[in-house]
Amino acid sequence: MGNSTYLTLGQAAEMCGWSKGAISKAIKSGKMSVHEKTKAGFQLDPAEVLRVFPKKTETSLNEQLETSEKHSVNSAVSTEVNALRQQIAIAELERTREREQLTDRIESLQQMLADEKSERRQLTGLLSDQREKGTEPQRRGFWARLRG
Repeated sequence: MGNSTYLTLGQAAEMCGWSKGAISKAIKSGKMSVHEKTKAGFQLDPAEVLRVFPKKTETSLNEQLETSEKHSVNSAVSTEVNALRQQIAIAELERTREREQLTDRIESLQQMLADEKSERRQLTGLLSDQREKGTEPQRRGFWARLRG
């Protein structure tokens, strides 16, 4: 695991010049053995890959053209990847800042709610009947008041 002497499916395809599909088909058919299968994919022994799929030979001119094209494409891709990483970093900073602002706002609202609750209890206490029991005037009904 994690041994750099083994290749992934993509690395093996690039090394021998065959497609990942062709290599995968050889593995499934049993034509080629696999060192280990992990969650990330296959770990392939380079010697086994070259045994089953000898490197395709090309003229040195074609190799030079492909190499220069790969470098220019890799350079452009690398530049784009770096730009995207910067955008992600900026977005993460913005998200963190917004989360902190929202957390502060929530705490402020919770404090306001606690203060309002306390004030409501005080006002309710002021509005409730504060007289002692037994000192209330006796209430008389409607007919009793008419009679006198």
